[in-house]
Amino acid sequence: MPNGQGFLSGNPWRLLRGEKHFLSLIRIQQNKIHLRGMKTGWLFLFIFLFSSSRAASFSSIADSSKYKILSLDSLSDEDYALLEEYKDSFMQEVKLIKSTLGLKKAKSIDTTVALMNRSSHCEISLDVTGPILSNGRSTSLKGAAFYPSVMYYHKTGLYASLSMGFYTDSAVRKSAALPLVAFSTGFYRTFFKRWTFSIGYSRNFTLYQEKVYQGMLNNSFNLFNSFNFWNYLTIGVSTSVSWSSNLTSRKYLEVQLGQNRPPRKIYYKTFTNDIGQAYGVNVALSLRKDFSFFNILGAKIFTLSPELYFIFGHDNSAFLIQGFRQPGQSPLTYDKFFGLLDIEPGFSVDWRIRNLEIFGSFHVAIPFNDYNETTYKRVVNPKEYHPYGSGGVKYLFRIKPKASKHD
Repeated sequence: MPNGQGFLSGNPWRLLRGEKHFLSLIRIQQNKIHLRGMKTGWLFLFIFLFSSSRAASFSSIADSSKYKILSLDSLSDEDYALLEEYKDSFMQEVKLIKSTLGLKKAKSIDTTVALMNRSSHCEISLDVTGPILSNGRSTSLKGAAFYPSVMYYHKTGLYASLSMGFYTDSAVRKSAALPLVAFSTGFYRTFFKRWTFSIGYSRNFTLYQEKVYQGMLNNSFNLFNSFNFWNYLTIGVSTSVSWSSNLTSRKYLEVQLGQNRPPRKIYYKTFTNDIGQAYGVNVALSLRKDFSFFNILGAKIFTLSPELYFIFGHDNSAFLIQGFRQPGQSPLTYDKFFGLLDIEPGFSVDWRIRNLEIFGSFHVAIPFNDYNETTYKRVVNPKEYHPYGSGGVKYLFRIKPKASKHD
């Protein structure tokens, strides 16, 4: 997902789609073996003619006698030992014939990660991203961010996760030892190997900010849908609705408006509404094409995916009211903008080695309709480009069900 957007890892349909591609590779390889086997066709023709002549010579004997079925228990120790001795050589001959005919069983693809969503499992991951952007725009945070997390996924599709956030920005590190804690729960599942659906709720605790800012846009409801069309293009749409806990808070700030005036109380709810942070809606459209390769670069499956994101949403930028004179009126307002915020072309890579998954991505954020704090106007195309990268590692392990008493 784009920088600043929530995501749920694990895309099992990639591997399922990749298996179909791999089967076509197997058929191509078998065709090559078949062409090579034609060179030995005369040899098998000779064997066939020889066997036919041998069968004809013994046909009279077979007709004059009845078949007898012997049990291995009736064999003497000497005959049984002789049979065991020729068994190994016989199996070697069978393997040689199968190899020549191209009947050798293809090496199976490790689908441990691909099929993980069909069973209950846990995930432990560490993500890193930098620089830190918001809707394609620069933020006051410098450096990179690290997000360790743990998630439990049930085979029915229900999940719950807990994550933390650490920043290299010196101001954040001095403000709190644990800057960010996030909890999320919901439902995520892939149907028919093509349609992925997710719905969930998340709550963020930004512990490095002041109290009034900790309650802004800290709740979110997320909905995600994606569909793989003809194993060629995956189109996804995600929607996020955020709201602030300050709207139900009775806390207030004390603001000193003048030297000879008593401090004025401004409630968290009022302040949050005044600066346009009561709620927010973001919609992201994604286009992706997966290219899967097998047994390459030390991985069972390697996926390269060009991507393109379009992000629409609120960008409530507050500014001072010009000519503020009315008592009791807030000196702040905002423009209530909703529209195109960001376009992000890029690509992602994914290594899958049994239970281990290594992933990374690179995108260029191109902001649109950015707010100019000097002119108090929106700039449709500020012609700014913000490259950023992200990556991480994830380990998945199944939760085995308890054995039955009858087992």
